[in-house]
Order: sequence, then C-alpha cells, then structure tokens
Amino acid sequence: MSTETYDELTAVPVPTAAFLHDHVIQAHFSIIDHGRNVKRTLSKSISLDSFTATPSEEVIGVVNTAYSASGKLKAILRETGDEKDKKRLVEIWNNDTVLLACKDVSDVHGIFYADAFFDSLCFSESEKYITYVAEKKKSTEKNSFEKFKYSQPFGEGLVGKYTPVLFLFDWQTDRLVSLDYDAPVWFGQALFGPSSDDKIFATGYETASDERLLGIKSCYNRPTGIWELIIAHDEKNTTDADSLKCHVSKLTASHLSCRSPRVISSNGKSTLLWVSQPTGGAHGATSALHSLDITSSVEPSQTRTLVDAVWEPAEGDFPGLYLLDSGLPRTPYVHWGEGDYIVTPTNWGSRFTIVLISLYDGTVKELTPVVDEKLLSWSAIMATKGNKLVCVRSSLTNPFELVLGDLGASGSVSWNVVHKAVLSEQLQSRLNSLTVKIVSIPDRFPTETILIQDKAALQDHKILPCISIPHGGPHGANVVSFSAPVCFLALEGYTVSLPNYTGSTGYGEKYIRALIGQCGQLDVGDCIESVRHLVKIGAAKEGRGNLLLAGGSHGGFLLGHLIGQYPEVFTSAVLRNPVISAGEISTSDIQDWYFSEFGLDYPLSSLPLGYTGPSTSSKVAIPPRIVTPEVYSKLYHASPIAHIHKVTASVLLLIGDSDQRVAPTQGIDYYHALKALRTDSPDDIEMLIFPGEGHPLEGVEASKVVWLRTAKWFNREAV
Repeated sequence: MSTETYDELTAVPVPTAAFLHDHVIQAHFSIIDHGRNVKRTLSKSISLDSFTATPSEEVIGVVNTAYSASGKLKAILRETGDEKDKKRLVEIWNNDTVLLACKDVSDVHGIFYADAFFDSLCFSESEKYITYVAEKKKSTEKNSFEKFKYSQPFGEGLVGKYTPVLFLFDWQTDRLVSLDYDAPVWFGQALFGPSSDDKIFATGYETASDERLLGIKSCYNRPTGIWELIIAHDEKNTTDADSLKCHVSKLTASHLSCRSPRVISSNGKSTLLWVSQPTGGAHGATSALHSLDITSSVEPSQTRTLVDAVWEPAEGDFPGLYLLDSGLPRTPYVHWGEGDYIVTPTNWGSRFTIVLISLYDGTVKELTPVVDEKLLSWSAIMATKGNKLVCVRSSLTNPFELVLGDLGASGSVSWNVVHKAVLSEQLQSRLNSLTVKIVSIPDRFPTETILIQDKAALQDHKILPCISIPHGGPHGANVVSFSAPVCFLALEGYTVSLPNYTGSTGYGEKYIRALIGQCGQLDVGDCIESVRHLVKIGAAKEGRGNLLLAGGSHGGFLLGHLIGQYPEVFTSAVLRNPVISAGEISTSDIQDWYFSEFGLDYPLSSLPLGYTGPSTSSKVAIPPRIVTPEVYSKLYHASPIAHIHKVTASVLLLIGDSDQRVAPTQGIDYYHALKALRTDSPDDIEMLIFPGEGHPLEGVEASKVVWLRTAKWFNREAV
C-alpha cells in the first residue's frame, strides 16, 4: 500500500473560485498539506493573452471575496488570530492594490457565512454598498434566561451556524447595519436589484410547521422561497441606527422550494432567475428554471418557467436540470450571437456537462458533449464575461483543469486549458495505465456503472478484485469527475465500479420518483445486478476476495443490505456513517428523509406567495410526524438491520462522532450487534471513530486514515 500515492493524488490543486477580468483570470485553488494536516488556499493570475501564470501565492485569513461589476473594487471578508483572539475584518480594495476601507466587525457579529446557502457577499450597482451574512452576536449577559433558549443549527456541514443576519456596509461612510424585517425567515444568497441600492433579492429559509429546522445541505426540498427586500428610505439616512427596517415580500409559491436567485441585465431589460423543485418528497428532484421580468416592477404573477422538469427523456436527450448545493453559477450570463443566455453545469447521466439556456424561450443546448469517447466531467463554471466562460473539467484519470471557453458566432465553443495540475512522471504514467468506461446494465434502465480498470490486466486477461462503491443520497450520482480515493484504490490493484441506480440524478424525474417507497429493494436490486453483469462480461469474478463493497450514508445503507441479502456474494465491506436502522431517526438533521424516501408522508410547505408579514396569512398548520409502531415496523423491515443475522462478510465501520445527518449510534450499534453474532471471527469486525468529524469524514487526517485503512482492509482479502 502506497501512502505516497495517496498523498500525491490528494494534493492535486482543486479550483475553488475564478474572477474573469478583461485581460486576466484571478484563480483560487485549494490544496491539501499532509505535513500539517490542513487545507490551504493558493491564488494566481493567468494572462488571457498568453495563458501564462504568475507564481502561486498563499491566501491567508480570507473567508470570502467578491468583485464589483466594473472589476475595479474587491470586497474581502477576513479572519485573523486564533480562536481566543479572533478578529473579523471587512475590507474594500481598489484594483487589488489600494486599501480603501477596513472595518473591524469583531464586536458586531460572529462568524462570516461563505457557504453555498448563505453566501451574500456582493456589491450594489453603484458600488457604494456591499451585503454579506454573518452569525448573530451571542448574548453576553451571564444571568439571562436567553442564553439557554433553544436554538437550532442549520444542520450537517454548517457547524456553528444558528442565526444568520444580513448586513449592509456603506464603505464610503464606514457605516455597518443589519437588515431588520418582520418575517419568520433567514435570508441568504442575497444580491442587489438592478440600478438600486435599496432593493435586494434573496433566498429565504424557513422552519417546518413544527418549527423544526431541517438540514439544508444536499436537500433542495426545504421550505424555501425567493424574496424581495426593500430598505425603507426614511431610515436610510439615520446615521446612528445599527439596523435598518426592510419591507419584505415573498415572490414564490408555498409548494415550491426555490433557491439560487440571479439578476441578469442586458439591453435595458432586467430579469430575475431562480431554480425550484417540489417542496417535500425526494431531497434531490429535477429542478425547474424560472424567470421574472423586473425591469420596471416586480409582479410575481408574471413568472415564467423557462426550463421545466423532464419526466422521461428520450435516449440521448436532455434529462432536466440537476444542480449542486451551489445552484446556478454566480455569474451565469453570456451573450451569444444576437441572444442572451445563461450557462450552468448540470448532472447528465454519469457526468456533469455545461448547458446553454436561452433567456428568450428556454431552449437548452449542450456545450460539452462526449467527443471521441473522452469521458470528461464539467463540474463548475467559475466566471463568465461577454461570450467567455471559465470552467472546471476533469476525468477519473485526469485531475482538475481550469479551461477558458469562447462562444463562437457559429455556435461552436473553443476551449483552452489555462491551468492543469503538474504530476510526477511516475504518477502520470500510472494514471495513464487506467481505462474508464460506462457500462449499461441490461433490463435495469437507467442503471449503469462507471468502470475503472487496469489496461495491463485487461491485455493479460487477468480479472482483478472488484470494489463496488454505490453513491449516497439516494438522489445523487456517481460521475466521471476526478476522485483521488477512487484512483488510489484502482492503483492499488483493484477494478472499481461506481454504479448509478434507479433514483440517481441525471436521468429524468420518472426515475427519481420510482425509488420513493422502494428504498432497500429497487436500489439494492440495481446494485446486485450491476455486480452480476460485471461478472457475466468478465470484468469481475466470484469467489472469496473478489467482490468487495465500499460506501457511505445511503451508500452504506445499500452495503448493509447487500452483505445481508447476498452473503454468499461479497467477501468484505467498508461502511462510512451508514444508515442501518431507518426507524431510529434519533438526532438526524433530516428527519423527513426517513419518512419520504420510504414512501411515508411528511408534508412540508413554506409561507404563501405574497407574504409580507404577520398581518398576512401564514403557512398551513400540519400535524407532527411521529414514529408510531406501524411506521417503525415498515422502516425496520426496509433497513439493513433486518438482515444482520445473515452477514458473513468482514465489516469495517468508519464513524464520525459529530455526524448530524446519520446518528453515529447507527453504525456503533451495528458494530456491537455484529460482534455479538460473530464471536467465531471477532477480527472480521472493526470500527474506527473520528472525533469532531461530520458526515463526509472529510478532514485531512480523517480522510487519509479512511482510505488507507479501506485499502488495507481489502488487501487482507487478497487471493
């Protein structure tokens, strides 16, 4: 087992942001420093004329960055010092060289929010104001009942985020105010309206009817909507106030979960865009794209659906929009020919691709189809300007590249790689020794699997042990994007299979909904059939040590079923934070998941269209959802725990003790139950607990231990 290989694979720079100026791209990259067990951020400038780059510089203390529309001003949210002496600063720079304003906000609020759900750092069109979101300052009163008042975090992946506050900063006068409003929502993804310093559009997050705040990461079916905020003019000039009152109005319906507002201004017309999916039900359904003309007024009744959900696409046709947590690109607008368009990455089968969408009629055109069987995945659009766009692409054998696209008048796109990872000759040669293809599973559409194999083994007709890694969700997808852990396992001498089963995104809404109420049956059936098909075509073989499993979350749920329902097939399994007993909802931040995905009703709705405050109608009251004996029985029989007595495979459990999505007790209880049942082979059951780690187990040290231990666990089964 090569630790050096893992270290080099995971140290590949990952593009995280890019800003497109007239003659240069300013790009940020995240890298892993294994020596210090930390992630670091690097920045470099890339010339658009020669595509040469400046040496990388480390970015220290910068939480978030945004440029003004003119590109002349830059806003930075910065944190300095350690936890005991943390300072928070808001900075405004001119041309990246002159510091125009610097305000210490350490005593005004808590941590800055720069995540995909609340990031609101942006300039107004006049460039006089910026907005951003930060945590409300905690009460300092020692004897106050208030400090014990129940408050809820926003769930997994949003540690320490309880009460987001939207701030407005006038950097010319050094005045910082919070925006106050009379509605039970928290605002994020805020941006200024066109030609206005007083109008803001934002995503509003709400609780369920029982005031439960459901986790929002990877869950796009929450009570959310698009709102308009208008800052009261009569209060704007009150210089001694620390907050400004806003009039708020909800622009979207209560049955739709809406997010990712974007304002597009072109040729004297301004359009508000956003995406939606049905509230409740599947956590990752197909999205719709909506538009509203806001040039002269905001009339929600005039909303158009530009791109609707696709139910069942014909072979090769557009399957609908499937966006990640980040939603639409921050700057999605491009001008092409005589028309106005937006571009966005979307999950299309087993890859991400870039699509061009007409703002006139919603026509969708794929810009990055598969060419010459090169399986590239286009995972992000970092920036756009005119007819140019900066994107991130990769494949399972080619690390992340930053590419510049130029939309030609004929409809073609020319691409230039402006940055790519520099690998050692040895690692590049080893990656070139792998081959990747997508294998369709007969009679199980849309089930397919991404297969990574060693070329030399294929030439020698040698069948290597096969590791199947189903994705989590269940409404997610395995894609052909670069994955250091997957490459690592393949280079350790394994064939790796990444199945997409019914319920995976990127195939049409019909197949999302087909899994609802069938978890533990249909998805498990698809996974076992993918394994059987690989055996049939000679890509894998049966027998001890030959068929192995790895997976986390819902992927771990599938593993528990597979080793329980098919004990004669699989030799070993590694489960990361798995769902083992769906009836034991416990502390999960997504309690609705345990009902909805198994076909049990969990009604959700948000505030009604047109809501402006308590005097208007509120959301409909819904009785609480409780795990009754009948509900528990259904969930128990749909869970891996129902098959634990049949498990014979060796099992390694990897558990984050701070997981808010799947209670750590699920994996821990499974471990102890297996220990009790497997007294004849105690060494075949092992568990590692990672203090402070959440659901993804993504800390630098934790992630390294997870994958090195996984490889070692499988290596002991080598035959």
